[in-house]
Amino acid sequence: MAEAALQAEVAQVAIGKKAQTRKFSPIIEAIARAETGTTGEIRVHLTRSWIEKDAFAHAWSIFNRFAMFRTAQRNAVLLYVNLRKHKFAIVGDEGIHKAVGQRYWERVARNLSRNMGSTHYENAIALAVREIGEVLHQHFPTEVGGTNHNELSDEVSED
Repeated sequence: MAEAALQAEVAQVAIGKKAQTRKFSPIIEAIARAETGTTGEIRVHLTRSWIEKDAFAHAWSIFNRFAMFRTAQRNAVLLYVNLRKHKFAIVGDEGIHKAVGQRYWERVARNLSRNMGSTHYENAIALAVREIGEVLHQHFPTEVGGTNHNELSDEVSED
């Protein structure tokens, strides 16, 4: 059900956009929607590297390379996916981790793993971003009348 709704939204997003902006449009759209109304930040990083021993360690290095720890409320989340090795890691900064705890991240990981096996990776990642966005809204809403500055790019990074 959620995948069908996501595909309908993806179709709406793709209308009228140039081909290069459609590359990761389900993911980019999910990030933009998830970050609306919250001070939280989400970044997705994809790789197709054959040489990787520890996805979580690599994700931490990317988290640090992009200085994701510099968000005002320490509520940034990195979703790292190695498409070739079929591995992923989720890194939540200390603010969001304190708010949701380890079990939450384990549930997101289980859902992402299941969805990666049953749908296109872009849709699976977009669903995970939505799930993360829900808790960011819950724990880190923007203040009424406040401005939400996008502290990190919504673009999908790759190496």
